[in-house]
Amino acid sequence: MNYVFTFLFCFIIWHLLYSIIVIYRKKGLEKFKESKQLLYFKQAYNIDVNKIDIKKFATKLSLVNGFIIATVVTIISLFDSLLIKLVVGFIILLPLMILMYTILGKSYQKKGGK
Repeated sequence: MNYVFTFLFCFIIWHLLYSIIVIYRKKGLEKFKESKQLLYFKQAYNIDVNKIDIKKFATKLSLVNGFIIATVVTIISLFDSLLIKLVVGFIILLPLMILMYTILGKSYQKKGGK
């Protein structure tokens, strides 16, 4: 049960901070439009940024990133050794990012984000 609380705590804190700093600030949203993450989705999945709602996309990306961070933190909390935490965290982080970003990118391709 402790791991569920760890997951939820990390997920909620990440999403709240990201929402306050990026999504609900006009200046933050303008910087998001020029960010590397948005550039990645434009290039990798041919998403036309002018056709999508940037605020909704930033919210979905925040949820995806929150899930990734919370999952990695929860899994590495199972281990005691710092070295093992680093190795396991890195091994989990990359495939999880690729998988979740692919799902998000493909869903925007299907919605007509081209």
